[in-house]
Amino acid sequence: MNRFPHLLSPLQIGETEVRNRILVSAHVPGFAENNKPGEKYIAYHRNYARNGVGLQITGGTPVHESGLLGLAGDGLWNLDDEIVSGYQSLGDAVHREGGRILAQLAHSAGTVLINQPRRESWSASAVRSETTGNIPHEMNASEIREVVDAHGAAAARVAAGNMDGIEILGAFGFLPQAFMSPLTNHRKDGYGGSPENRMRFVLEVLETVRAAIGPARILGLRVPGDEFEPGGLSLEDMKVIVSQIADTGLIDYLNVIAHTNITHLGRARHWAPTPAKHGVFVHLAAAIRSVINIPVFTVGRITDPDHAESIIAAGHADMVGMTRAHICDPEIVTKIKRNAIKQIRPCVGANTCIANRYLGKPIRCMHNAFVSEPGSLLGQTAEPRRVVVIGAGPAGLECARIACERGHEVRVFEADRTVGGQLALWAAAPSMGELGDIIRWRISELDRLSAQVYTNQPMSRDDVDRLDVDVVIIATGSDDYCRTVAGDHHIEIVSPHTLLRGSTTQAKKALVCNEGRGQAGLAAAELLLKQNVEVEIVTSDIAVAADLDPTNRNAWYERLGRKNCCFTAGNVVDRASSNTVTLRNVFDDRRSDRSGIDLMVDWPGCRANDEMVGDWEGAKFDVYSIGDCVAPRTVENAINEATIIASKI
Repeated sequence: MNRFPHLLSPLQIGETEVRNRILVSAHVPGFAENNKPGEKYIAYHRNYARNGVGLQITGGTPVHESGLLGLAGDGLWNLDDEIVSGYQSLGDAVHREGGRILAQLAHSAGTVLINQPRRESWSASAVRSETTGNIPHEMNASEIREVVDAHGAAAARVAAGNMDGIEILGAFGFLPQAFMSPLTNHRKDGYGGSPENRMRFVLEVLETVRAAIGPARILGLRVPGDEFEPGGLSLEDMKVIVSQIADTGLIDYLNVIAHTNITHLGRARHWAPTPAKHGVFVHLAAAIRSVINIPVFTVGRITDPDHAESIIAAGHADMVGMTRAHICDPEIVTKIKRNAIKQIRPCVGANTCIANRYLGKPIRCMHNAFVSEPGSLLGQTAEPRRVVVIGAGPAGLECARIACERGHEVRVFEADRTVGGQLALWAAAPSMGELGDIIRWRISELDRLSAQVYTNQPMSRDDVDRLDVDVVIIATGSDDYCRTVAGDHHIEIVSPHTLLRGSTTQAKKALVCNEGRGQAGLAAAELLLKQNVEVEIVTSDIAVAADLDPTNRNAWYERLGRKNCCFTAGNVVDRASSNTVTLRNVFDDRRSDRSGIDLMVDWPGCRANDEMVGDWEGAKFDVYSIGDCVAPRTVENAINEATIIASKI
């Protein structure tokens, strides 16, 4: 019996049928070349189509110079006819695999700061963005007409490129939303004031685009189900707006998300990281679906096929976006069709993909190193070898997994009683348990592949020399440590890892010195707050967790702030006397005291556990070192290094 009768059933969207209800929604992977679809971009989408995705959508593609999403060449631009041949190649590649692909047309309004001469951004009103500080130019009537016409010209290029249709980006605070929302539309003319006036722009865009592509191609609109902002659009407002838009007959579907990019929390929440609940926006889609009679798409941390099936079965939506899940594992549909559900690599909401885009880099995944090589396959080894991996953290487990997949005989030795290394410790934080799926999946895969994993088994150089082995992988990770604090004090000083390993504390007031970046210090703070310890986080950086991407950083701020955690940036511990800790401002040398401190959590980062990383000259086997034992870095780096080595041995 088909376990996914609803999810795998076809869907009629306008005059087009798509083969199932699984959507890879619009996102910018960073693989474009000179703002056009090149070989890697096409391979990226071809891979999703080859693996059975029902519908996929290009990332937001600007239609006018006043609404660019950035200046780099790694995203698509639809500003002139040079895009047409790229669309043709992209559409053909997806169609040959049985898929359907839309082009998303976009105008960023006031959400993006371009900050170049003669390249000001245009929007409905000159409302400042919290996230970028941008204050856009308020469009006049002729400029509105110019941008509407630009949508029509861009749509004609999409049609000429034989794409299946268009999605207009009317969410994220982009131009259609900027006009629709009283939060960003303060106009006094025919495009502002009443709901009817504020809808005028989006209706003109839809009329122009539909005229350009004709009735046969798909036309959809992405909208916020709720802005969740004081003075912004509510769900009840949106139900009225979408009903009126659907009644025009111009569009074939609605794609529902939430929030606006002009506010800090809005921008972070629409890409909700762990521990946000799965299906965070489904209720919005369901409410909107109840008032219209065209298909409704939903998105927002839908990572499990069974969850996706239940959403469709319950009638909450007609199509389910599983975009980050597919970045993590492009073979989801292939695996569910062969009933290999446990083999699906689980998206854990780490948002490494989004963090890389914030930095202007191509997307990557915390634990799928093949994102940048779409469609690549692991080659089977012609010469099976006996491989020993020392260390069962993320790097060691991934290296072992890939080596097994390629046909090698693999044994893993871990000194600790449990596997997972530091990642397993972070997963012990109250909100970070989902990260443990990265480890659990690899253990499940190694069991399926019949690899041997030994815990509580420390290894020395002599132990390794006695093994019958062809390849040794050193993946011993890194160790935490605490610094010495000057002064005459009796304050207990521990590392975050000590707490995350389960150590109890009787402390009432703690200072967390978060210099090591990453999330270990934050995880320890969260654990203490759960135990009703008063916590202040101190860092010498310009902000606490300044190196985290905004989606994760803002989510941490929200969670810890609700527990009354105090954040102090630009300070370091100077000394401690009795139970008073003196902080020193790194910019102006001012001192300030914190009294009553009975616990300090010190997080300066880790030191490489590199005792076995050394001279192996004369060894009768090949030796490689990967991950933090070389230098402490990220889980993403560790898994990438593991992939590189396991693919070559």
